[in-house]
Amino acid sequence: MARLRARRWWAVAGVLVVALAVAVVATWPLIRRYTGAAPPAQLYEKIQLDPALAQDYGKVLGVAHNAGNNPGTTATALRDGADVIEIDVLSARGQLVAGRPQPWRWLAERLFQGPTLAQAWQQAAAASVIKLDLMQTDRKFLDELVAFLTARSGSRRVMISSRDPAALLYLHRRLPGRTLLFSVAFPDAVHRLESDHALQEAVGGASVFQGLVDAKLVSWLHEHKLIVLAWTVNEGGRFNQLIRLGVDGITTANLAIPRALG
Repeated sequence: MARLRARRWWAVAGVLVVALAVAVVATWPLIRRYTGAAPPAQLYEKIQLDPALAQDYGKVLGVAHNAGNNPGTTATALRDGADVIEIDVLSARGQLVAGRPQPWRWLAERLFQGPTLAQAWQQAAAASVIKLDLMQTDRKFLDELVAFLTARSGSRRVMISSRDPAALLYLHRRLPGRTLLFSVAFPDAVHRLESDHALQEAVGGASVFQGLVDAKLVSWLHEHKLIVLAWTVNEGGRFNQLIRLGVDGITTANLAIPRALG
């Protein structure tokens, strides 16, 4: 009887081990994404170029969406001709890092396995421009960013993007010479930029969700001497529409687009 119970116990234990292994395998991609270890999505989807736009493609910056969050995607984007490497910036374990915000921030910070901002900065050394997309805007974070960039003053061209107007005004006073971009995700942000003269003076342009970009907005931004980057554009038809509208940059995960712009 005791031997039978032991066999049953080992059978149950074996089932539990197998179930745990299956669960780990199934959730591994999610775990890697949560800890910042997973590379950002990249794809190669062929696009049809318009001969009438041949003179315009080369004037537009190709921004590699989130590519700076991982050394592999950084290298791939640079190989495919990206002008700008975008790095998402937040804080984890007491330092600036390259990654996306996750639920339960206190836990995500402790489990973070992605690169530091210093590492991402170095990995993107060959890029013409580094674009820092701020995932936080608290004062401590902004002061750490100012210190990081001040120590690297003049080392390369930098764009800094944020949805927080107050953060951009704060950085404008402390980082002269850096290009600040107001990140526009919704129509109300367009209205904010158009009505806020202090914000217009602080920024050098706008990084705008591609669905909000139209001829009127591009014309207004250029009249105010502001550049416009459109995000995130992966499809060839919309890519060509935006080139016709006169945008200054295209943020994309489709590696065929920076190749075309190069």
